[in-house]
Amino acid sequence: MRFARIEGQHGPQLCAVDDNGAARAVRFADTGEAITELQQIIAAGSGGLGRLTPDTAAVGGTLLAPIVPHRNVFCVGRNYSEHAAEFAKSGFDATGSADGQHVPEHPVVFTKPAATVIASGDAIDPHTDITSALDYEGEIGVIIGRRASKVSKADALDHVWGYTLINDMTARDLQRDHKQWFIGKSLDTFCPLGPWAVTADEIDIDDLQLQTRINGELRQDANTAQLIFDVPTIIETLSAGITLEPGDVIATGTPVGVGIGFDPPKYLTVGDEVVISAPGLGELRNVIGTPADPDHLVAAGSSRLFVEKTGSGPAVVLIHGLGGATTVYEPQVAALAENNTVLRYDLSGHGRSPVAGPNSIAGWVDELKALLDSHGIESAVLVAHSMGTLVATTFTATYPDRVSKVALLGPVKAQPDAAKTATRARARAVREGGMSAVADTILGAALSPTTHEGRPVAVTAVRELLLGQDPAGYAFACEALAAAVEPDFASISVPVLLLTGDADKVSPVAVNEELLATFPNAQLNVLEGVGHWHSLEDPTSVTHRLQDFLAKP
Repeated sequence: MRFARIEGQHGPQLCAVDDNGAARAVRFADTGEAITELQQIIAAGSGGLGRLTPDTAAVGGTLLAPIVPHRNVFCVGRNYSEHAAEFAKSGFDATGSADGQHVPEHPVVFTKPAATVIASGDAIDPHTDITSALDYEGEIGVIIGRRASKVSKADALDHVWGYTLINDMTARDLQRDHKQWFIGKSLDTFCPLGPWAVTADEIDIDDLQLQTRINGELRQDANTAQLIFDVPTIIETLSAGITLEPGDVIATGTPVGVGIGFDPPKYLTVGDEVVISAPGLGELRNVIGTPADPDHLVAAGSSRLFVEKTGSGPAVVLIHGLGGATTVYEPQVAALAENNTVLRYDLSGHGRSPVAGPNSIAGWVDELKALLDSHGIESAVLVAHSMGTLVATTFTATYPDRVSKVALLGPVKAQPDAAKTATRARARAVREGGMSAVADTILGAALSPTTHEGRPVAVTAVRELLLGQDPAGYAFACEALAAAVEPDFASISVPVLLLTGDADKVSPVAVNEELLATFPNAQLNVLEGVGHWHSLEDPTSVTHRLQDFLAKP
C-alpha cells in the first residue's frame, strides 16, 4: 500500500493512495479510530494494515511528509562505489578517502535532525548567507517497522515496514570546512522526504532504479543492486549497538551524479527543481526557494522576533523563560510537530531576538498577540516555561478566546519583595560583569542534583543558553520579572497542565499545588529528579506529558 499524509480542512490525515493517485483517508475499521500519522499504523504491528478501511471521498489539501521520525534520520554515506570515487576526487571530502581507498570497509553513518524533514512540494531554503555549494543527493529511505536490536542480515528485512524517497541536501563547503558531515547536511529544510511511504511488500529493494533530475536533466541513474552495503547490512550494522525503533528512518546513500562530481561542479541555485524518483515510490519534487531572512526575524508589532515554525495542524506556541531561547524546546519539537504547527520564538531581548529596550510582561503579551495575528492563528495551545508562564497566563486571561489549552512548565507567580530585590541585584550584576557573573550561580540553584551528577548534556545546554544571552536583554528581563503582576489565575477556564520537578527550587511543588487549587480546570505532574529546566533535564518525560495533554479533548 502507498500512504500520503495530507493537511485538509479537518487537519492532517493519513491517506491510502490508489493507482490513479487519488488519496482517501483511512481509519481502523474495528475501532473507528481516525489515523493522522503513519506511526499509528506501524504501532499496530503486522495486523495493522488489515484493519484499515478507506473513506469513500478523495481527500484534497497540502501534501505533508508521510513520516517525521521521532529522532534523527540515520544516513549512510559513500554507499555506491562510483559516488564514493567522485566524492573522493572532488576535494570536498574531509574524511581522508582521497588516497585511493574511497570504497569504505564499513558503512559510513551520520544523522540529520528530524526537524530538517520537509514534504514533496515544499521549498528548500538555499541558505545563501552561509553556503555557496548547494548540492542534492537522491536516496532510498528505509522505514523501520519493528524494534531491531542486534539483528542479523538474514532477519533484517523482517524489521522493515516500508520505503520512501529522500533528498539528502548538502552544503558541500560546510561539509568540508567542519571536517564532518552533520552541519553541512543538517540545515533547515535539508531533508525532503516523500511523497509517499510504501509498504515493503510492494518494493523489490534489491533491484530498484533510483533517478534524480535537475530541471529535467537526468543526473543520477543507478540501481540498489549497486549498493556497497545493502539494506540488511545497514540494519545489522546499526542495530549491533543501537536499538532501532519503529518509525526510525534510514537514508541508504546516493549514487554517482551529484553536483560536486562535475567539473566544474553543478551546484543548485534559486529556482532549480530537483525531482527524485523510483518505481513504486513516486516522485519527490522540490524547488530551491528564495533565501529566507538570514536572521529568521519576523515583525511582531513594533518588535522583530526570531521565529521557527515546524509541522502542520493545530497551532502550538512554545514560550521560553528568563535566560531561555527557542532551543529550550529542541528535544520536544519533532514529536509535537507530527500533528501540530509548532511555533517557537525568542522573546524580545532573548536569544536571537534583538534587544529593543526595557521589557515588561504586558509588552511580551502584545508581542505574542502580534505574532499570532501575523501567522493567521486564531487560537493556539500555549506551552510556557518559568517567566514565560506569566506571559502565557496573562495572555490567556486577557484574550481567552485565543487560547485552547495552557501547559505551564515550572510556573511562577509574582515575586515577593525579597525575590524582587534579588532579581534586580542580578540585573545589576549582569550589566557590570556580563552573563558569566551569574551563570554558575544560576546553574547551581536551578538544576537538580541528579542532573548535575548524571546529565552533563543538560548542564552544558543550560550553561550555553545563559552565556549566549545579551547582557542588556537579560538585565531588562530581570527587571520585567521583578515588576510583574499576577493575572487572575481563577479566570482561566481552559485546561491547564502544571508540570514541575521535585527538585525545582524556582517553582516548588507547594506553589504548583496552590495553583492547582486556583485554576478551575488543571492537572499537576511532578517529575522525579528534575530541577527547573524540565525540558532539558528530562526531555522524554516532558515530551510524553505534553503529547498526552495535547491529545486530550
